[in-house]
Amino acid sequence: MGDFIVGKFPQVTEDKQIDTLIRNNQGNGLNTLLEGTYNRDFYEKADPEDMLRYYTIVKRLHPRTSRCLVSYFKRFQDTFFGEKVEELREYPPSKRMWILESFRKFGAYSHYKTGNDQCSDLVAKIIRRYGLNIGNSNHGRLYIVDNSFIDEKLKILMEIQGHIGLTIRVGLFTGLREEEIIYIHNKQICNNLGGCKCERLHVIEKAKGMTIVMVNWFRGHKKCYFTIVPTKIWQQFRNIPNFNNIDIQIAHKMTMKVSNLMYMYLRKLHYNIMCRVMKQHEADILAGRAKTVAAQHYILYELDKLTEDYTRAWETFKVNTFQ
Repeated sequence: MGDFIVGKFPQVTEDKQIDTLIRNNQGNGLNTLLEGTYNRDFYEKADPEDMLRYYTIVKRLHPRTSRCLVSYFKRFQDTFFGEKVEELREYPPSKRMWILESFRKFGAYSHYKTGNDQCSDLVAKIIRRYGLNIGNSNHGRLYIVDNSFIDEKLKILMEIQGHIGLTIRVGLFTGLREEEIIYIHNKQICNNLGGCKCERLHVIEKAKGMTIVMVNWFRGHKKCYFTIVPTKIWQQFRNIPNFNNIDIQIAHKMTMKVSNLMYMYLRKLHYNIMCRVMKQHEADILAGRAKTVAAQHYILYELDKLTEDYTRAWETFKVNTFQ
């Protein structure tokens, strides 16, 4: 306290943040090599069968994906939370991506079971501290590519027709996460647009054939405030009788085959396109990365501007949003 009184502000480093988090987590048993002590209860007592049910039923992941996540977690838990965490950097990027995702999902599972997100924070900080995410296949690539790369991928993806093509267009034009796409298809729509605060979707049609879908679906750190989508695509999507994770998996196989992009990376492609016209914090709001206060401001005052910028962003790449 004396340092602050005399104007000395100690630098808060990543290591200090992790050490502080570790001390705060002592009561929950979240101790690792980062502090030099061992209390493995918080992950060793995790029930793999319960985790599997959470991934398949609550998160609605594909059963095979769920089994892989649990398997990677069981195999590498002592390494990730132990003394040899740096050894994970030696694995190929494709395998390391699965390993890291298994622990991110474990953090979400821990938050679901305990209501405490400190495990998620600890996982994220371990990944950053030891640089485990560096070099992963395509990670961050779509944030730094030039226009020709985006043009090439869009041309290939927009040529796909039928049900698979529609699923791909929904991913491209909304920029939503896979579970959010399923959510906006299956959730009921409320017709009350006068400040209604119910849990249903609220749909607003705007100029130039655009529709704003108010979602307001929050799961831990993941937030989905609203999305903008061409009205024609929205209507076609909602008219599909049934839509679930199987449709996403089929579209994923197609995007990998024709463009070597995972379906989940359509979200990053969308973000990159939006950043060509929008300010970063505006694109962050659409991506669910912004604070609630900022999102509320745009919902109340800037929806028309955001819709115009959205349209101009797609026009930059000569994409016909009416097709």
